[in-house]
Amino acid sequence: MRVPGKARPHEPMSERFGASKDAPTKAKYQTMTPTAADITMHKQLDDGSARSSENAIDENQSPATSANKVNVLLLTSSLERGGAERQVVELAKSLDPERFNVHIVSLSHNNPLAEQLGPLQSRFHVVDKRSKYDVALIRRVRDLLKQLNIHVVHSFMFDAEMVGRLAGRWASTPAVICSNRCPHWNRKKHKLWLARATNGCFDAMIANSQAGCDFEREQQDVPASKLHVIPNGVDIDRFHPGRADELRDELGLPHDALIVGMIAHFRSNKDHQTYINAAAKVLAHHPDAIFVCAGDQDGTGPEHHFGKSQRLATSLGIAERVHFLGPRGDVDRLYRMLDIKVLATHFEGTPNVVLEAMATGLPTVVTNVSDNRRVVQDGTTGYLVPPQDADALADKIGALIASPALREELGNAARQRAEVEYSTQTLGERTAKVYLDVLKRKGALNFAHRPMAGG
Repeated sequence: MRVPGKARPHEPMSERFGASKDAPTKAKYQTMTPTAADITMHKQLDDGSARSSENAIDENQSPATSANKVNVLLLTSSLERGGAERQVVELAKSLDPERFNVHIVSLSHNNPLAEQLGPLQSRFHVVDKRSKYDVALIRRVRDLLKQLNIHVVHSFMFDAEMVGRLAGRWASTPAVICSNRCPHWNRKKHKLWLARATNGCFDAMIANSQAGCDFEREQQDVPASKLHVIPNGVDIDRFHPGRADELRDELGLPHDALIVGMIAHFRSNKDHQTYINAAAKVLAHHPDAIFVCAGDQDGTGPEHHFGKSQRLATSLGIAERVHFLGPRGDVDRLYRMLDIKVLATHFEGTPNVVLEAMATGLPTVVTNVSDNRRVVQDGTTGYLVPPQDADALADKIGALIASPALREELGNAARQRAEVEYSTQTLGERTAKVYLDVLKRKGALNFAHRPMAGG
């Protein structure tokens, strides 16, 4: 990679900006991972609803930058295995390389998803957060923004959000973009205050759900003129229908077993307890069914969600039918091992796991919260149930277990919806339009009469 002020060969970029010397800045190449969803885009209306990113700019505008490209930096707290982090990877890979030079920066050394950046690993950097309150991190990110001549900085997750807003303004970066990944009803008060206090530091906010957009406008006082709704995108080539019997073999699960799965980190909002309570009710009528849980585990202690879930399964007498698989790097195979996908969450943005399941051709049973109701068509691609209602969840799971034809019908409709409405290409195009709209307003674009892809 050749950039202005690039580090000397013996001094990797990550070392110059705070990473430890034994932490690699680049990861090995691996097949692309997706995530995602698509919901109706919302035009800016007098009632303050979100602004449409689809019609944000003229088709013919082009950046006035070196080599006629825009330098973009995606700033994230980490690239751990999570939905928002996977979305950073997908966005990086979906932005048109003919128009954008994309850099990805993590504030952590916990970056297993960096392997999925492919050729973009040459532009992956670590700017290490050295302590909980590392104020100097803002300066180090500012220095990198200036060194790479960044035109657009787009940040994800709270730490990176605050750093991106402040460093972007300090570096005089033309377009400072931030994100909302879900309604932050449980966020600590001091974080909500900091977010409101820095509202003036960014030019646009992209929410992946209307629920998140409404939260920012109504609770955080973000002006409607700055808000855009762009759903996630799913890689429909990687997440496709099929059977993963080899994974069943690896896990010691019968080929003919009907498997229900919930893929989610063990956090309070994911509500594994309701899922496990529902599993007990289902197993009373379908004793041969198997339930699996996959996702990062927070610990086995009495205060940990994973520990509580384990103990609940044991207390209900279903421990042998509930399998805890831990975090998985092969989620595409995991979906193909399942017959039914469940998400019992209290709140969400646009849930990547539901979109991935739909692309795999699975019927889904999800709680009727946030934008779940925009993604899942009740009775057509899956079912919506009230949150924290184990009886309702069990009823819908049981109905799907009892009818292979119903599972096939809903699964086929889910796959078709994913193919038609959700794609990583659409994600990249809509996000690019927001970037270019901000640059145009800031006077950082000229017009080379080159239309946007699909324009």
